[in-house]
Amino acid sequence: MKVAIVKNWFGKFIAAMRPSKEITAFYQDEAGAVLPFAVLIIVGGVIAVSFAVDTTRMVNSSAQLKRATDVAALAIGNIQLTNGNDDDVDLQKIASGYVLSNLGMDSGLINQIEAEQVTVTKGEVDGSPTYKVSVSLIAQSDLLKAGGQEQVIFSTVEVVSRPTEVALILPNSGTEDRGELAALRKVSKEFARNLLGDESAGVSPTQKVWLSLVPFSQSVNVYDESDPDRINRWAAFGELNPPELRSLFRTGKARSLADPRFPDRKANLLCVHRGLSAGQNFFWDQPPSGQFEIYYRHDLPENGSPGAPPISWVGPNPDFPDTQAEDTRWIVADKGCPDAALLPLTDNLAEIDARLDKMSTRFNVNYAIAMSWAGAALSPNMRGGAGWGNNELPLDFSLDGNNVKVIVMLVNTIGDWFDTDAYNFNDGETTNDSMAFARQRFSDLCRDFNSKNIKFFFIGVRPGDPEDWGRTLFADVAGPGLRECASGDGNFHFADASNFSEGQSQISSSLEKIADDIRRNYYARLIE
Repeated sequence: MKVAIVKNWFGKFIAAMRPSKEITAFYQDEAGAVLPFAVLIIVGGVIAVSFAVDTTRMVNSSAQLKRATDVAALAIGNIQLTNGNDDDVDLQKIASGYVLSNLGMDSGLINQIEAEQVTVTKGEVDGSPTYKVSVSLIAQSDLLKAGGQEQVIFSTVEVVSRPTEVALILPNSGTEDRGELAALRKVSKEFARNLLGDESAGVSPTQKVWLSLVPFSQSVNVYDESDPDRINRWAAFGELNPPELRSLFRTGKARSLADPRFPDRKANLLCVHRGLSAGQNFFWDQPPSGQFEIYYRHDLPENGSPGAPPISWVGPNPDFPDTQAEDTRWIVADKGCPDAALLPLTDNLAEIDARLDKMSTRFNVNYAIAMSWAGAALSPNMRGGAGWGNNELPLDFSLDGNNVKVIVMLVNTIGDWFDTDAYNFNDGETTNDSMAFARQRFSDLCRDFNSKNIKFFFIGVRPGDPEDWGRTLFADVAGPGLRECASGDGNFHFADASNFSEGQSQISSSLEKIADDIRRNYYARLIE
């Protein structure tokens, strides 16, 4: 009885655990739902992969297009740097050409870009012009065929072109013989081409750089064939007829220092001076009209310069005008006045080469006088017909760096004396210590240059022996002031050689570094 009851209870329990007919039917109806669910997963994966592929392609296309606009912007920057930001250049045509040529191998991208989609916009940053190359395109999914979205890719270049004026000081003293002058010509012509460019060598000229040449011996020749009235215009009142030469002028062999028969005038020499007293610094930055005394050379015929015969007469000694003793006197062409005259600022390589070729061996050496004329070559007060004859150059001094002025000085530092001869003092002026006077003049002149924001580079030739007297003398007298000019030793260069010929390769290397430094004032760079 009990066993029957238990079996009956167990059977009912099992029956209760079986699903009902409704539940069984439901399960049978949903058995096929797994397949659509799997399809949804596969479709979602395809969409995700398509999205990733399209996104990667669009990112790559944008990056490629950005590289193309970078190339176009830099090309425009360098073109405008060369032609002085000429507004007449078809920049859009140039930009579209560079963009279309640099799209890579993506045919989809190439097919999207037309020349009309490339634009160039001019702007300005801190006074420097900028050029923005932009390309607009519709970014869309090729796989998903989704709606496109406009995208603009752009690059901006800044054109920094600070007008730069450079004065190159070159010794033409008695030390520079034919071989030395050949070396100086070679390194100077290389330097000029590094600065200005040389179209014949495939280097485009830069219109914002000009070079002046300042050959020197005891003084600097400022003769200019195109300005025959310069001597009359620059001479101070009465200086064309110095009283100590009255006996000469009475002979009729020359009527004044401006007479074409006067030896220096015949030899195309014009060496003048002003501001020789302590602290006056040659008045290098002042206007020239009515300011100068004229150098002339009273000396024996054998000490004269080629180019003009001497003039002789009988009269008092011009060097001692208070004496009345008469004798035969001679005026000769001044050997201390270089045959090659100062060349004002120019970007004409033919003119530069011609002036360098005219350099010749002259006489003694005065460095500070040469430096003062290099300063005058860069002084805006020498602008126009009263000065160097150019109505635009030299530019104004710029303390904010809008334009740059540079002096580069080449010197053979070996010598027993310099800057202490009669060219450095007014008649009748004396000093108890000529070396101390010269030392102070270098310092004063360099402080003057620094106040006008003139950058100074120095290249000296000296042998390795530090005990050499000439080397020690130069370092003691000129060194302290020149280091003020150069703002320390960073712009000081020395060739370990006894002369320019021996040190030519070292000098070329130094000049190339200086040219690189100067070129930093004009460049094109991407800013976005």
